[in-house]
Amino acid sequence: MIVFNVVKEKYGWAVRMGDRMTTPFWSRDLAIREANCLADSIRGHGESAQVVVEEVETSGMAAATVDNPLGVGPMGAGLAIAQ
Repeated sequence: MIVFNVVKEKYGWAVRMGDRMTTPFWSRDLAIREANCLADSIRGHGESAQVVVEEVETSGMAAATVDNPLGVGPMGAGLAIAQ
């Protein structure tokens, strides 16, 4: 399974696959959108892929899904997985 991690960086947000990073993003929403596009492309070739979104707020975790593309709303603490 290929995992795309959306993480907070010093100057914004990034999508990471292991130690590799895509272009940095100014907003979390844009990084989530890019991670979902990457995961959808991988899935289109028959591979399993998921998006894991790092939460930096204490209010909970939000995951980007088909029904909630920008990951709005709390889903508990820790990391959320959008598949």
